Amino acid sequence: MRGSTSKNSVIGLISVFGILVIWKVLAGVVGADIILPPPEAAAGKLLSLFSTPSFWSAVGYTVIRGIAGFLLSFLFGTIIGIAAGMSSFFRALVRPVLQIIRSTPVMAVILIAVMWFTSDAVPIFVAFLMSFPIVCQNVIEGIGGVDSRLLEMASVYRISSRDVLIHVSIPAIVPYLTAAATATLGLTWKVVIAAEVLSLPLHAVGTGMQFAQINLEAAEVFAWTIVAVLLSFLSERLMNILVGKLKHRGGIPS
Repeated sequence: MRGSTSKNSVIGLISVFGILVIWKVLAGVVGADIILPPPEAAAGKLLSLFSTPSFWSAVGYTVIRGIAGFLLSFLFGTIIGIAAGMSSFFRALVRPVLQIIRSTPVMAVILIAVMWFTSDAVPIFVAFLMSFPIVCQNVIEGIGGVDSRLLEMASVYRISSRDVLIHVSIPAIVPYLTAAATATLGLTWKVVIAAEVLSLPLHAVGTGMQFAQINLEAAEVFAWTIVAVLLSFLSERLMNILVGKLKHRGGIPS
């Protein structure tokens, strides 16, 4: 297992190195830093950003917004998903809403949110709305996947709906929730930063990216983009570690 993990890590590093080489070659072909700066220019700009307090404020506030949107989507997605999974009427009521949200372009949601909310609240709302259907649908599928024999047994022994929910339905949706978490984490950072680019909160990764673009600082745009990629990578890595530990302890069925 460890050998396989080490092999995958080496392959990943080779892939990253290949991307950097291609980036360097393309930057040399273009020959204009204002269009495509070389990787060392973006790395140097990123290092210079590290030394500024405003950079860490921007990253901190973006992380808070991302976590807030992520947690809200899980809270409401789980509650509504359980209700829809246990009631065919409510499921039929919710299904068109989920479809509409999934079909609405992210940019349209951001533009509407900009008209409705403050600049700080826009990224949270957009992250919540874009992740909510994924969580809700996964929970509905989890409830639908409960062994019908267990439900029949519970009915025969007249076990209360509350106990069925706690001891049968909720354990059944845990794997579906972890799958939803993995699927929505990467999406969360993308939509949060995209919303920040348009709503321009005072402290935000997206705001730094937008101002750099306005000032034609291509290297800085790439530097902020690297930050966004790192946020997504680190959060997904932490989630995988957490899920792995829960599985090892038996908290999540394999």
